[in-house]
Amino acid sequence: MQKIEFTKMHGLGNDFVIIDKRSNKIEINENLIQKLSDRRTGAGCDQLITINESKNNNADISIDIFNPAGDKAEACGNGTRCVAKILFDENNEKESLKILSDAGTLIAKKVGDQISVNMGIITTDWERIPLSKEMNTLDVPIHVDGFDTGIAVNVGNPHIVFFGKSIENVNLNEIGPKIEQHHFFPNKTNVEFIEVVNSNTIKMKVWERGAGITLACGSGACAAVYAGWKKKLIEKNAEVQLEKGSLHISIVDNEAIMTGPAEISYNGYIHI
Repeated sequence: MQKIEFTKMHGLGNDFVIIDKRSNKIEINENLIQKLSDRRTGAGCDQLITINESKNNNADISIDIFNPAGDKAEACGNGTRCVAKILFDENNEKESLKILSDAGTLIAKKVGDQISVNMGIITTDWERIPLSKEMNTLDVPIHVDGFDTGIAVNVGNPHIVFFGKSIENVNLNEIGPKIEQHHFFPNKTNVEFIEVVNSNTIKMKVWERGAGITLACGSGACAAVYAGWKKKLIEKNAEVQLEKGSLHISIVDNEAIMTGPAEISYNGYIHI
């Protein structure tokens, strides 16, 4: 039996189990992921993330991101900020970090008591999202009552964003999985529903691919602000209001910079 130590963290309620593999070469398998991710019998999380030694001299560390079912996710903004907090706490003198993910190298910085991550280039190119066929990605013909047609965006992972007058009564449990698995998205997709408060503020609800309803989604917030800016609904610097607080997103040269809190809930271990 092996003792596996982990850190439980969250960014605005979007929660993660983080395993540091730099000093302990733990085998990450589907059984371990599902056991730790289970909210009744494990620690419970939206994603499990491993911190790994980087094989790339241009990055401080690398990360792998796993959904509760065991499949991998390319990018996770809130999770990346949580990993960055661990590394900044290890070395208080460091002001920036390069974190290698499947979506590319992400730059994290300390901003007061919060952390920002540059999520890299955002695109609405249909092949890079990817979509199953060519179409206008600013007008994806998926219809949800009370919302405009979708805007498809890639932020290292696929998203579709819907703008409407109110997100109060969106039934994510019903609508989310149908859109996630829509045939337009060969790799499935994350789904965001957005209400514009003013030109610099939006409210968001999210259904995460492979995880379901989450309280926050960093890459989803980036996708939402980018989509709103492209549709001329909001400015390219905006606050994204979520159930437990706000993320601040800036679009600079088609790159998304996300700033928000990252907190440690507790440290624990499990025997496998």
